[in-house]
Amino acid sequence: MVAIALAALLRFDAIHWLVLSAAIGLVLAAELFNTSLEHIVDLVQPDDHPLARAAKHAGAGAVLIASLMALVAGIYLYGGAVLSRLAGR
Repeated sequence: MVAIALAALLRFDAIHWLVLSAAIGLVLAAELFNTSLEHIVDLVQPDDHPLARAAKHAGAGAVLIASLMALVAGIYLYGGAVLSRLAGR
């Protein structure tokens, strides 16, 4: 919600909104896939098992990568918008 409010405050253009929406959607989708993976692994292998742990770690790693890419997109989007405002454009 903060990212959306700040984007509105900075008056993002259509392309910036598209990139922001894609970044948010990517992270949310990765979280949902990871949650479903964890539930499936728990259903199939309720006991602690190295392969179950590895599958869960891989899912968490995918979420981490998606989040880092969203961070890079955010730095580009918000950094550029703030610098533009500071430069008076």
